[in-house]
Amino acid sequence: MSPARTDSGFTLVEALVALGVFAMAGVGLVQLQTHSLRTLVAVETRALAETLAYNILVETVAADSAPALGARALERRFAGRDWQVTVDVAATPDPAARRISVAAREAGAAAPAVQTHAFIATSPEAAP
Repeated sequence: MSPARTDSGFTLVEALVALGVFAMAGVGLVQLQTHSLRTLVAVETRALAETLAYNILVETVAADSAPALGARALERRFAGRDWQVTVDVAATPDPAARRISVAAREAGAAAPAVQTHAFIATSPEAAP
């Protein structure tokens, strides 16, 4: 009879299967991290655009005189980034009120990251 053989450790096939499983799990974790980073950048951009849009909206509403009707484009540097902002002042059915729309997007972006609106009361003399 041959002496009893005791196996210890893993075979090459078992080691390769375990390595493959860990590699697939690692790829999944890297993809999850990449998605999380993209989401974080998008949320940060939207938050900064909202803050900038609200700041411009407050500046427009708080001005000494009623804003003139029409659209104007602004370029601002905010939080270390370049932004393109559109301010549109439109008439409303009430001649003593105007609607102000502010859209902010990062320079080079195709669509605004945020768009906000407000209404402002004007004196009847300022109405068109």
